[in-house]
Amino acid sequence: MSVSESKSEVASLMQRIDLEREAAQQGLTGLAYGTARHDFITARMERGAERILLLIQEGKLAEAIALMETETWGVDGEEELG
Repeated sequence: MSVSESKSEVASLMQRIDLEREAAQQGLTGLAYGTARHDFITARMERGAERILLLIQEGKLAEAIALMETETWGVDGEEELG
């Protein structure tokens, strides 16, 4: 491998690292922030859905409907339902 090929390879690697760093930064603070948080939102809503289904299985339809009518399906408070 020649010196120029080695420099080119190093330059390519440095550029790739810079691009990956920028993408990570954008994911945390930039326009892609909402996309990065999508998995967390989905997981929270799935927990809410599981709670609602459990209430339905237990025959607590009024409580299940009340949770479904809230904006967050009762997940924000994480209160224990009994």
